[in-house]
Amino acid sequence: MCVSGVFANATAFWQVLLAGVLFLAMGNAAIPQMMTVARQWAGRQQNIDITSFNSRLRAAISFAWVGGPPLGYLLAAGGEFSRSFYFAAVCALVALIFAFKFIPDYSAKKSQNGREPAAAASLSFWLLGLAIMLGSTGNIMYSSALPLYSITELGFAEHTPGLFMGVVALLEIPIMLYGAKLAKKYSKVAMLAVAFCCAIVFYLGVFFATQVWHLIALQVLNGLFYGIFAGIGLTVLQDQLPERIGFTSAFYTNAIKLGVMCGAGATGVVAQFYSFRFATLGSMLAASLALGCLILFSYVKRNEQQLSQIQHPFVTVGKNT
Repeated sequence: MCVSGVFANATAFWQVLLAGVLFLAMGNAAIPQMMTVARQWAGRQQNIDITSFNSRLRAAISFAWVGGPPLGYLLAAGGEFSRSFYFAAVCALVALIFAFKFIPDYSAKKSQNGREPAAAASLSFWLLGLAIMLGSTGNIMYSSALPLYSITELGFAEHTPGLFMGVVALLEIPIMLYGAKLAKKYSKVAMLAVAFCCAIVFYLGVFFATQVWHLIALQVLNGLFYGIFAGIGLTVLQDQLPERIGFTSAFYTNAIKLGVMCGAGATGVVAQFYSFRFATLGSMLAASLALGCLILFSYVKRNEQQLSQIQHPFVTVGKNT
């Protein structure tokens, strides 16, 4: 809310920079907090499937991305960008009031006898986090390059990037929700592997696409990738450290943001020396590395479980998700 107000009335770059560094950074911390509180609430309810709940939560964030950017451009039509920022400030104020009035406090309560220290993140956990970061990197490289690639290099009409993004947004949300049901029958890690395979084929297809209908048809693969990736990625991480929900939620959000930073920077570098078309090959490479990390995660996870069974033979080790 504060950063939107400053952006709407800023008259110098230093004001925008200061507000972005101070207020926007603190505001972004609300996302992992929201995921943590939501997960704690769901964990205390009966008959709630955590995977389905996380998928719906993530779908709500994706839905905001579907409506937010078009609405922002509509409000800014005519050059008055301040209207977009004022509207964003009003939305933040409504969210603030809603949070104070309806969201319960789930602060952790320490027992009188204390509690055991939380488990440390294992190597397999970090490999899984790296896979998620690389998946985000590939997605943002494609998204960043798509507008200029399709308009300036392929010669498509200016509205076509929005068409491609609208198609994938239309597909990814139902896939995200249905993926949670599939996760009850199939391994979540295997589903993530399928998602990365879809991403690899999609980015390769984009590299060779020359017609509008090519890219529209390819969005089915993109929807499968991101719907599964975003829908169950958080749940897979939380399954690794179920007693550290706050840590895994923040870790997931930061992995996605780190991927955005790496992807945006890599897109600029590739476009500078080659073209925006070759950024899709960078996306394919990132997705391939993510798949490799996921395979390595499964191998390391099995070894960790076997070692745990040897050291603690009378403790039942949960099966790999």
